Amino acid sequence: MILRRFLLLASLVVVFSTGTLHADLPQSISTGEFEKLHRMFKPQAGESRWMEIDWYPSVWEARQKAAAEGKPIFLMAGSGGAPAAGC
Repeated sequence: MILRRFLLLASLVVVFSTGTLHADLPQSISTGEFEKLHRMFKPQAGESRWMEIDWYPSVWEARQKAAAEGKPIFLMAGSGGAPAAGC
């Protein structure tokens, strides 16, 4: 699924970049074609499973909940130690 999307994106980049190099104005697409492309690139159900996790920005809250449920903590940090955000 991901490979298919990557190949589609790569082919769209090639088509649109070569088409706009030789044209004076950008080519427009129909609303239906745009919606079709939008559905193809939109994340599908179950594709971004990490977004389904209840993330706790406070280590203290996460530690209390993990201790109460007898579960481990998974700590995720971005560059410089800042918490990672789902941007």
